[in-house]
Amino acid sequence: MRAARSLRWLHLALIAAGSVLLVALVRAIGVERLAGELRRCGSAFLGVVALELLLDACNTLGWRRLLPTRVGFWRLYWIRQAGTAVNQLTPTASLGGEVVKGVLLRPYVGAGEAAASVVAAKLAFAMGQTLLVLCGLAAVLSRLHGEPALRAGLVVATLATCAGVGGFLLLQRRGGLARPLALLGRLGVGPAERLHVHAAELDRRLATLHRERPGAFAASVAWHFVAQLVGTLQLFYILRVLGESPGFTTCLAIEAFALVIDSTLFFVPARVGVQEGSRVAVFSALGLSATTGLAVALIVRLNQLLVAGLGLLAYAYFSSTTAAADSGDGASARALEPPGSVSASGLAAGGSATSRQ
Repeated sequence: MRAARSLRWLHLALIAAGSVLLVALVRAIGVERLAGELRRCGSAFLGVVALELLLDACNTLGWRRLLPTRVGFWRLYWIRQAGTAVNQLTPTASLGGEVVKGVLLRPYVGAGEAAASVVAAKLAFAMGQTLLVLCGLAAVLSRLHGEPALRAGLVVATLATCAGVGGFLLLQRRGGLARPLALLGRLGVGPAERLHVHAAELDRRLATLHRERPGAFAASVAWHFVAQLVGTLQLFYILRVLGESPGFTTCLAIEAFALVIDSTLFFVPARVGVQEGSRVAVFSALGLSATTGLAVALIVRLNQLLVAGLGLLAYAYFSSTTAAADSGDGASARALEPPGSVSASGLAAGGSATSRQ
């Protein structure tokens, strides 16, 4: 449909703009200076990857708590990695990967349960990030002396993020997603035909989850919050490797500040240029080295690309096994199209589309 094609072209334009920004940042800081920072990482990069995999394990445990049907941890872990890889590597603004998660999980729990768990996990993930932002907000504001406009903008952006997450929670609890999902369907970017689940059924399942299993949802939020803390620990580790001596509170401030910026610019696919630009802006605003900020962003980017490569291998494995099992089902074959063709999905409506989803 025309809306879907327009959305695809918009995503490509945003990727191009982000790439230009990234090149401009590298040129402004200097290739040699940046290379010198990156060379310090060396074999310590393996520690960065290990912390990323631990972070993903915490997020998987958060998702697992929302499934009434028990699914093996490692199976769910690699399904999640496959969806995250699609979010990272295709122009779907961190939405297509949520469809992939639901499709790959569907053979083990059923379409309705898979879709509801993905949507609920999206909210729990967003709430975990919001908790980290709130924890780090005081640390950020205390370091922005003499920047009243920036302080006010940060507070407004944080409040807007909280309002968005709160609205998404209210919609789920009251079963109010059917109307926005129907609107997305009319625009040609709805998920119903891919996941074989009606919006009304999704509403019912989500409302039941929040009404009958509030403890499971709270535990999911807690695991996603722990994952954010692991991400802060990863930042602490990277800065130590680069020869910096930050306190954990400083790292918390950096993560919180960067998450607010990333959430505001969630619509940029894979956050190309945004991730790097936000780190440079945050480090500079907090009186730290812009060169170090860009080096940190590039190390995290390389780490995410490596882990995304593992996710694509998982995607290929699950796609082949699912397609073989459903070889007579044309709808299943369409649901397992290559990652680049996955349409933007209402599964992620209202959730932030930042990293590590």
